[in-house]
Amino acid sequence: MSIIQALHDSPWRGVFHVTGGGASLLAELLAVPGASRTVLDASIPYANQALADLLGQAPEQASSTTTARALAMAAYQRARALGGKDHFGLGCTASLVTDRTKRGQTRAHWAIQTALATHAFYLELDAQSERAEQEQTLVAGMLVSLASALLDQPQKDLQTQSLRAASAWQPLLNDAPYRWCSGEHDGLLLLPGSFNPAHEGHHQMMAVAEQITGRRGAFELTLRNADKPDLDYLSVQERLAALTGRDVWLTNQATFSAKAELFPSTTFVLGTDTMERIGETRFYHHSVQERDAAIQRLQTLHIEFLVLGRTNNNGFVTLEDIELPDALREMCHSVPESVYRNDLSSSQIRAERDINRLDSQE
Repeated sequence: MSIIQALHDSPWRGVFHVTGGGASLLAELLAVPGASRTVLDASIPYANQALADLLGQAPEQASSTTTARALAMAAYQRARALGGKDHFGLGCTASLVTDRTKRGQTRAHWAIQTALATHAFYLELDAQSERAEQEQTLVAGMLVSLASALLDQPQKDLQTQSLRAASAWQPLLNDAPYRWCSGEHDGLLLLPGSFNPAHEGHHQMMAVAEQITGRRGAFELTLRNADKPDLDYLSVQERLAALTGRDVWLTNQATFSAKAELFPSTTFVLGTDTMERIGETRFYHHSVQERDAAIQRLQTLHIEFLVLGRTNNNGFVTLEDIELPDALREMCHSVPESVYRNDLSSSQIRAERDINRLDSQE
């Protein structure tokens, strides 16, 4: 029995987001009877804006494992939204031979996401081959990976990273509010962030917060973002590995009003950039009433914010420099520049890393 027929005969139902190469996989799946049992939806976001719309922002590098995993997670979330069970998402981003000059190796990254696991695959492609031959090689690899990830069939000749989530992590991709801690922590002093990557500034912020409050702090990493796909399990594992020396809470709540339900009476440690966003109506469907109701809920749950200054194009910005609704400002405590200042940022580190990577491809 072919891999495609075995997939169609299985209970798996999925969504496919494929860009840059690999689109002929869809034709092969649809050519075998029973495809409607497997393929729920598919898209080919070739345009930069189409890819950005799908991922919530333009990826820092189009052909990368990070982008492939994000596409797979977006596909998985789309599959879940279409109902049923036994969902998977496949995301592929490839750099194949084209009529334009390209830097770097022709290659393909793709990933498969399920409720229980994240699988990421990488394949280098011979730059001397015709595009049709590269496409054929890529599709064959993708079929093998589907058989491996979903049908428990062995695979070879692919570079693979796979992580099956521990049972304690699996509810993080569900809709019900959920939290999990890497250690023993009371959840009363939290520094939330994406930690992409974690850096010394995060640890300095926490040390200052502990000194001011007298509480023991922990980091909080949410898998959920209102505008982007959820974090996959491999990304969570990578970020946890970089957050050494402290407990980390994992949650599936994107907004602070939702986080507050998980952590009542908590002090959140924030930079002014994040604090300012909490008061902006654009994060509440542009509704002042919705924003004010969320702030009222924060008050009811006895939430406080310890706010540290951050640099931006206008210099060093403290709590006193930003506009906030009065009710939200009453919940905030300012940390002066003389106590804390660190101009490192995760976005700056990522930008420098990307420049170095591009330089290495010249």
